[in-house]
Amino acid sequence: MTAAPDEASPAPDEVGSTPAEASPIFDEAIPAPGDDALACGEVAPMLVDAMVGLWRGGMTYRRTFPGRADQIPEARRFVRFLLEDSPRRDDAEQIVAELAANAVAHTASGQPHGTFIVEVTRRTTAIRVTVYDCGWGATPRFAPRRDADALAEDGRGLALVAGLAVRVGVRGTQAVGHAVWAELPPR
Repeated sequence: MTAAPDEASPAPDEVGSTPAEASPIFDEAIPAPGDDALACGEVAPMLVDAMVGLWRGGMTYRRTFPGRADQIPEARRFVRFLLEDSPRRDDAEQIVAELAANAVAHTASGQPHGTFIVEVTRRTTAIRVTVYDCGWGATPRFAPRRDADALAEDGRGLALVAGLAVRVGVRGTQAVGHAVWAELPPR
């Protein structure tokens, strides 16, 4: 036996409709239950873009790490966590590893009590990974070194970063530190 609708109740399409029924953004954006387009726990890219697009300039996350080599894997985990839903997470993780390793090896960040900061900015148009160092080291250069030994075990990190990214850059000085950044497309 079903109850008759209360005459004072609004019609379903006026008030009390679900967001999926009321908003056109949900039309075909979220797979229906049982649809295997997204695995359990995954988020539709359209929803990620909608969330990131809520903030002018994107969403920015920062974390400070002690300036030690054992913190580079922690920086990688931080970036991986923030970009878990992004197909570019592996590239971003490699970029932060290279930039953090340079900060620790070549600047005051690697000295006792030194630190480095990892910043990830997500916009709908790009993902930017930035590593801030404590300065007092060489200014990073993305141009290939002419004097580089082809068999050397180091000296290729910034070239790798430049190869993975669509844009790279450096700002700052030796006195105050550098911000070394790389941008990736979101997909």
